[in-house]
Amino acid sequence: MGVEIDAMDGGKLKVTGDLESLLHLPGRAVTDSFFFAFSDGTLIRGHHDIPTGRCHLTLATEGAALVRIMRTERHDCVVVDWKIEWMTLSCGSETLCPISVKSSDDES
Repeated sequence: MGVEIDAMDGGKLKVTGDLESLLHLPGRAVTDSFFFAFSDGTLIRGHHDIPTGRCHLTLATEGAALVRIMRTERHDCVVVDWKIEWMTLSCGSETLCPISVKSSDDES
């Protein structure tokens, strides 16, 4: 089945599918960035455009899953289509980073 992550106003993320949760991002995730790591090896990076309040989600590292990112008028939505055993959320640009990304590439 997989999971769908919908960014919402107020620094919240709604997760549905194999895992169900409403996540409230800490302030550091909104001002810096955040990452979702999945059991299949997929790594999703999220960051907020503070002037517009828009949440952007991008594929940082490709795992076994089929990943679709949809852009909406307000926020992005990502679908990770694979059986997800676990996922973890980390906040701050230095917590998780794909090897191919230099630390200077993550600064906004």
